[in-house]
Amino acid sequence: MKKVLIIAVLFAITTLGISPVFTKTVESKNKTYYSGDSVSYKGVFYVGTTNTGKFELFALKGNQLNKVATIQSTDRESAEFGDLLFEKANNNLYVYLVNGRYLYKYDITNPEVPTVAVKIKDNSWDWLARLEKVNGNLVTIGSKGMKIWNKDYQVINSYSMVNNMSLGSAEFAAAGNLILNLQDKLNIYSTASRQKVAEYSIASNDVRTTRVISSDSDRGLVYLVDDKSLKALDFDGNVKKELKHTSTTGYDVIDSTNPDYLYFSDGVGVVKVNKDTFKISNWSYTTSNSPVGSWAMGLSSAYDVTGEKVAVFNSSNILVLDQNLKKVAVYMSVEKETRPTEALSLITDKNRGAVNSQISIHGTGFGAGENLKIEFNKVLVSNIKTDDNGRFEVIITVPVVKGPLTADIKVTGLTFGKTYSTSFRIE
Repeated sequence: MKKVLIIAVLFAITTLGISPVFTKTVESKNKTYYSGDSVSYKGVFYVGTTNTGKFELFALKGNQLNKVATIQSTDRESAEFGDLLFEKANNNLYVYLVNGRYLYKYDITNPEVPTVAVKIKDNSWDWLARLEKVNGNLVTIGSKGMKIWNKDYQVINSYSMVNNMSLGSAEFAAAGNLILNLQDKLNIYSTASRQKVAEYSIASNDVRTTRVISSDSDRGLVYLVDDKSLKALDFDGNVKKELKHTSTTGYDVIDSTNPDYLYFSDGVGVVKVNKDTFKISNWSYTTSNSPVGSWAMGLSSAYDVTGEKVAVFNSSNILVLDQNLKKVAVYMSVEKETRPTEALSLITDKNRGAVNSQISIHGTGFGAGENLKIEFNKVLVSNIKTDDNGRFEVIITVPVVKGPLTADIKVTGLTFGKTYSTSFRIE
């Protein structure tokens, strides 16, 4: 999934002259939703995102989009999830998650009780950032390149042309014979030769804005939306069709569940287009039809019991539209949860030492961004702030005290008042 920098969004909004209220929304503590995935399982439309660093799962019930599950990474060296991918298999619903060091597969058939089905740490020290699927196989994109995994979670092929440094939008095309990678250019690589075979320079007002592309092997075309227009290009990088949009920024192109249509987002809204005629079928201006702070970026679609649904990752909210781009439901971003969400813990790298020696301390279970004080035998030795997950790590120095004695290292949260202590032997 893409990482859209807020500065790129603000640039587009300023250019269009949209109300500055959105700027206030971005600067607040509210979450920003810009990418994710959707799936229909047993007639229910589910939406997932990792934009907050946690995996959040939403379910559509009537005209309500409700959060039904949250999964947080508990890995010390990889505190946040960066991408997700849904999978339906053996009558169950799963979600793949990556947090850099690890690839997870969670069984979310019962969203209220998600369970870990698979956890893999890549032995090559790959830093996993993105997830895709090609020909039924899982694909990870990380610092070591793009890797294809088999059903036994073994890497069966890899491509170094696309990695964390070159990562824009990437996908396979032409029955897996080509890899498409979009940044400031659409680069087309052959999977056989591992060489670039074509490229196309896109119109981009800000190279930091990333976009999702879609390809159609039957039509021999790849679809992308840049900052001027929706384009259909052949696999040699030639523009075959073009449709100008009304915004100054283009984001995602996705396939409809109807193979003759696609959707694209351009910040101000979402447009449905016929692939063959390149004529607009429907559109929705999300900046005027949705709550304050809307800016359409990420898109995902799936078909539930009542028809196709489109999830719009709409900055201040997640918006669900029907196949005619009429609003079905919206989930408003809420102020970030700062209350403690993990169990309290305090770990030191040693439990004894001399005066003026150093101790590394790692703790969890405090409030997000909470100020802490750390005392050693009632002597203040450090003030520190936790990260967005209520965790901290710091090195302190054993103060001068009369010893030997057993003293307490005590950590106190100044907002929520939680404390935790552990004993230390001064030698």
